[in-house]
Amino acid sequence: MAPSRITSFLVKVASRCNLDCDYCYVYHHADQSWRKMPKLLSAEDQAAFIQRLAEYVAEVGLTRCAVVFHGGEPLLAGVENLVSFANRIRTATPAKVEVGLQTNGLLLTESALEALEAADIAVSLSLDGPREANDKHRNSRRGRSSFDGVLAALERLKKRPKIFAGVIAVIDPSTPPEDLLAFFDEHQPPRVDFLLPDAHHLRPPPGRTDTPDLYETWQRRAFDLWLDDYPHLPVRMFEALLDAVAGLPSTTDAFGLGDVSLISIETDGSYHDLDVLKVTSDGATKIGGGVQDTPISAIAASAHIATHRRLLTKAGLCATCQACPIVEICGGGSLPHRYGDNGFDNPTVYCREMTALVSHVRSRLDGLLAADARVVQALPDGFDISRYELAETALDQMQHLCEKARQVLAGEFADAVQASELTSYGNREFVETFMALDPERRARISLQPGAVAWQRTRAAALQGRATHAVDGIPLVADPDYLSFLLERSELDQMAVGLEDAWLRRPFGDAILFENEAIASQARPLVEQALTIIESWRPALGAEIRQASRAIQFVRDPSAHPEKIVSFSDNSVPGALYVSVWQGDRMIDPYDLADSLIHEHRHQKLYLLERLAATVQGNDVAVVSPWREDLRPPSGLLHAVFVFVELRRFWLHVRDHGPSRLHNRAANQLQDTDERLAEAFSTLDLCPLTTTGRALTEVLRRACVPLRELA
Repeated sequence: MAPSRITSFLVKVASRCNLDCDYCYVYHHADQSWRKMPKLLSAEDQAAFIQRLAEYVAEVGLTRCAVVFHGGEPLLAGVENLVSFANRIRTATPAKVEVGLQTNGLLLTESALEALEAADIAVSLSLDGPREANDKHRNSRRGRSSFDGVLAALERLKKRPKIFAGVIAVIDPSTPPEDLLAFFDEHQPPRVDFLLPDAHHLRPPPGRTDTPDLYETWQRRAFDLWLDDYPHLPVRMFEALLDAVAGLPSTTDAFGLGDVSLISIETDGSYHDLDVLKVTSDGATKIGGGVQDTPISAIAASAHIATHRRLLTKAGLCATCQACPIVEICGGGSLPHRYGDNGFDNPTVYCREMTALVSHVRSRLDGLLAADARVVQALPDGFDISRYELAETALDQMQHLCEKARQVLAGEFADAVQASELTSYGNREFVETFMALDPERRARISLQPGAVAWQRTRAAALQGRATHAVDGIPLVADPDYLSFLLERSELDQMAVGLEDAWLRRPFGDAILFENEAIASQARPLVEQALTIIESWRPALGAEIRQASRAIQFVRDPSAHPEKIVSFSDNSVPGALYVSVWQGDRMIDPYDLADSLIHEHRHQKLYLLERLAATVQGNDVAVVSPWREDLRPPSGLLHAVFVFVELRRFWLHVRDHGPSRLHNRAANQLQDTDERLAEAFSTLDLCPLTTTGRALTEVLRRACVPLRELA
C-alpha cells in the first residue's frame, strides 16, 4: 500500500488552557502527557515544522493543505506569534495553505480578530449552547462561568464572516435539543458541529448507565427538530449522516470508512496521531520522531499510521461490524469510541445509538419522499430503449429527452428570477430585461449548466432551505451572476474551460479548477479528443455536443498527481468535469476522450431518469466492481451504462488506435468484461423498474464476448 497522503496538520502551539472543561480529552482522560509538554511551541520547532511541511509538499506534490493551530488554548501563544507563524508557513511553500485555529474565545478581542482576519486565519469557536448548557462543563478551574466571554466572542465573530468557520458543541443530553437548536438558530453560525462526549468501552458515555436510551432519544429528537424546523441551519453531524445514508462520502470521521490524512505536532515538536485518541491510553497518539529530526514522509509511511489506516477499512473492523447491514454508513464509528480491553476490535460504544439513528433517518426520509413524490412522466409511446442506448439510432429519443429537460429548466429559471424576493437584491432591471427577451434566448440561458445550479440554489433559499457545496460551504445565489448570463454569447456552443462561477461553486474547495493558462493549453486537446471520437463514431460525437454545454478542467488536490480524475453531477446538468494535467504533463488525448465519453454517458442517463425512474427506491446498497464502498442500485446501473460504451471505445483503440495503446487497451477490455459480468449478476437482484430492467437487458446484449470479436 502506498504511504498515507497527509493533507492536514494539527499544530499544538500551546499545551495549557485558561478553562477547565470537565470532558476535555487533553486534561481529563487517559493520556496526561500534557503535564510534561512545554507550554508553547518554540521558535526553533516552528521553523523546523515549516521546513518539514515545505519538503513534504514538494515531495508528494500537494497543491493545498490545512494547518490548524490548537491547544490547550492556541491564543495563549499570542496573536502576533500565530500570525507570524502562519505567514512564514505560506511563504515557504507554493501550495495553498488554509490556516485555522480552534479557540474557546476568551482571548478573542477585536484587535485579535482584526489581526487574524488580515492574516486570513479561520476561527472555529467552542461553545456548547446557551448559558445553562455551556456552564455545565465549560468553566474555569475555580468553577466560574465562561459563557459571557464566549458569547461576546461569538458576537464579534458574526461580524467577520470571512474568517468565522463555525462552532463546535459537545452534546449533553440533559440539555433539551429544542433549547440548543433555538440558540444556534438565533446566532446563525456558518456551521455547527455537534460532538458526542468522548467515551469508549472502558469509560462509557456519562449518564447512560442509569438511562440506557439517553443519547438515543436525544439524537432522534434533535434530528427531527432540525429536519422539520431548522433545515437552514448547517449542522454537520446531521448533514453528514444524510450524505452517508444516501451513499455519498461522509465529511466527518464519525460516519463511514476512510483514510488517515491528518497528523498532530505537540509543543515539544514530536509527531502524534489523531489527538482525540488520548482518551484511550497513555501514549496512544505518539508516533515517534519530531520536526527537528524526522521528515513528514517518514511519518506517513510509519507502521503506526499503517495500523491506524487499516482500522479505517472494512477489513480492519471487528467481526460484528463487518456483518452489520449499516457498516458502509457507520464505518464502525469514530475510532476512539471503539476502544476496550482488546484494543479497537469492537463496535463503537455508541453502536446502539448509531443503529437507531440511522434507522430513524431512513424512516424519516422515506416518509418525506413518499409525501413529496413528484409524478414521474412516462416515456412516450414508441420510445425504444435499445435505440436510445446507441448514439447511431438515438436521435429521436435524445431530441425528446432534451426538449423535455428544456421545458422544465426554462420554467424553473423563470420562476427563480421572477420571485418577489429577487427584487430586493436590486435586480429588478435584470428581471425586466430577461422577461423581455425572445423566448428562445431565455430558454438557451436557462439551459446553461451554471444557470441551473444558480436557480436551484435560489429556489431552495426561497423555500427556507440552505444549500451547500460538497465540502459544506454555504451557497448563496448571488445576483451578479445574472448579468454574466445576459452577457453570454454563443449559448449553443460548448463552453470549454469558461470561468463560470456557478459551474464551480457547487464543489467548493474540494475540487481545484485549472487557471486560464492551463485552460488555453487544454482547449486544443479537447478538440483532439473530440476528433478521435468523431472520426470513430460521428453520431457519438454529435450526441456529446448536443447534450453537453460545458467542459471544466479540474484537479483533485487530494488525489495522486498521476491519477486521471473526471466527474459529472446532475446538479449541473450538461457539464463535464475532466482533468487534463497528469503529473507534469498534459494527458493523452485518448485518455481525455475516455473521460468525455464516460461523463457524457452519465449525463445521457440523467436525461432518461428525469422522465422515468430506473430503480424502485435507493434504500439498499450493493457491491460495485468499480468501487470499494457500497453503492445504491442506481449508481451501479450508471456504471454499467458508462462502461458498456467505454468498452466499445477501447475495442476500437485496440484494433485501430496507436500501437502504443494496444496492450493497455487489451488489458482494460479484459478487466472491464470481468467487472461487467459481476455487475450484471448484481443488477439481476436489484429492485429495478420496468425501464431499468429493459435498459439492463439492452446493455447486456451490447456486451458481445471478446472471443467472438477476436
